[in-house]
Amino acid sequence: MRLPRFIRPFGPAALLLEWETRIDPAISRGVHAYAAALAEWPGVVECVPSYSSLLLAFDPALTGAEVLREAVYTLRPEEGIDPTRVGHRVPVLYGGDAGPDLKDVANFAGRSPEAVIASHCAPEYLVYLVGFQPGFSFLGPTEAALTVARHVQPRPSVPAGSVGLAGRQTGIYPGGSPGGWQLIGRCPWPVLDGAGQPR
Repeated sequence: MRLPRFIRPFGPAALLLEWETRIDPAISRGVHAYAAALAEWPGVVECVPSYSSLLLAFDPALTGAEVLREAVYTLRPEEGIDPTRVGHRVPVLYGGDAGPDLKDVANFAGRSPEAVIASHCAPEYLVYLVGFQPGFSFLGPTEAALTVARHVQPRPSVPAGSVGLAGRQTGIYPGGSPGGWQLIGRCPWPVLDGAGQPR
């Protein structure tokens, strides 16, 4: 179990637990194990996990920062399988109009577009964070050879369902928006249902 490295005050009613600053499945498991263990703690009103940190918001009328800090120091949550974990299979049309940056990514990686597609399809990705726009999931890690930078000049409009690469992450744009990721494909189905939940 990866333990938090730092516990810092974050305003008058929150603590920020910080792990090593990198995208790492072991760190993500630690963050979520602490979030699950602390969510039911008396006085805790919200746990907001990120890649390598956990925001712990509390009600000052019910508990205090020092009480929670001591709880975190002594807590050793179990790193189990999350019963709420859900897997999704996402169809992707690669290249052409659906993936206008596929050839550039392939050239950068020194591979054929077909090899990039095979590498992108091979892993089972972990959702590290949801943000940027509702339902946009930051997934990873991609294969190291597919590590690419974002566009210097973002596109003013990226179609809904576009699948992109940035760093060692991949993501799917649930709705149309500006965006700077390298677009290699597109999911032909709506990513979210009418209630804003993953399909």
